[in-house]
Amino acid sequence: MSEQWRVLIADDEPWIREGIRDAVQWERYDMNVSAEAENGEEAFELALQYKIDLLIVDLNMPIINGLTLMKKLRRELPLCRFVIVTGYDQFAYAQEAIRLNVDDYLLKPVDPGHLEKVLETIMSSLAAEKKRRHEQKLAEEHIQKNLDLLKEHFFNDWVQDQVEEEEISRQLECLKLPARLPEMLGVVGTGHLQITPAALVKEKVEQFFKEEAVKAVFSSDDRLVAICVWRLITEEERRTLEAFIQSELEVSAAACFISLAQAWHSLPQAYKACRQKVSQSFNLSPVVARAKEYMQKHFAEREFSLMETAKALQVSSVYLSRTMKRELGMTFVQLLTEMRMQKAAYLLRTTSLAIHDIAEQTGYDTQHYFSTVFKKTMGQSPNQYRRMSGMEQTRGNL
Repeated sequence: MSEQWRVLIADDEPWIREGIRDAVQWERYDMNVSAEAENGEEAFELALQYKIDLLIVDLNMPIINGLTLMKKLRRELPLCRFVIVTGYDQFAYAQEAIRLNVDDYLLKPVDPGHLEKVLETIMSSLAAEKKRRHEQKLAEEHIQKNLDLLKEHFFNDWVQDQVEEEEISRQLECLKLPARLPEMLGVVGTGHLQITPAALVKEKVEQFFKEEAVKAVFSSDDRLVAICVWRLITEEERRTLEAFIQSELEVSAAACFISLAQAWHSLPQAYKACRQKVSQSFNLSPVVARAKEYMQKHFAEREFSLMETAKALQVSSVYLSRTMKRELGMTFVQLLTEMRMQKAAYLLRTTSLAIHDIAEQTGYDTQHYFSTVFKKTMGQSPNQYRRMSGMEQTRGNL
């Protein structure tokens, strides 16, 4: 047997309450009279106690009149239905109540036939509303269960410019995201020589942005991962993300972020530009690409050198040095320093390791030399950098 709708009859005259209660077979309408009240205050308390679905109420109630009672219950039980009981001399008053979203009215003395018609209508309305809420709940559960997959499909369609503009804000809202354009779009990729599944890169990007309440991370193809965020990403964060991916997966990584213009179609354009820039980062000759991969795995070793790398790649150190300078625009030592500084900055931002431990983990013999190189590269000492990073993080959480 399905759960019945709960009814409260509120009237200060016992014979009216009894007449309404006995006038119909409530079971026919999936209803039962859960309680009766003789004044507005009692009716309010009983309505909340039983969480009623239907209130049949006289307008002229002691203590709290019927109109005030309905206004109070509308706030507490927004789905409750109201039927008012009135005499002919109160008809204008009743019309005002109907304008306040009352479902119907009954004239005294209550006509059983009219009451049945009213209950039939309300039963159908309650059942339809219950069905609608159930379907809405199922839809929300489905969306929540498949939220990541739905985001993946939607954002991939969006970056490919395959979503109608009028649909975008509605889709964002359904995906529990702000119904406005993200502040920035980013693309993250790894070197073409590694077989690094996008799913693994995506997992690390999610991990990096785990404190970000509002974001969308999605695999845009087999190699690239894209992210939309509703705030600005600093250059320092971009570099730290690259260092994090490189450290976690031991691969070369590149990340590009672009601010979006105030137009929906700017997102596909930004994605195309980011993708091109990231791809260009790995458009290297095989020897330089292999050198970067080798350096990524060994840069933290103290004795690591150009000679060792050239030997591992079976090329001359002169050839490797010249080729790297031509393709990367920097020397071996400059690239090595950049890799070490990115890792050091990441450790300073995300751990409480002592400076000498960070120096050791990034390939430096002494804390003093490490600090000298760090300040020259980053413009501030390791301790200053750590303090500033902590301040920015605290400010971002306010």
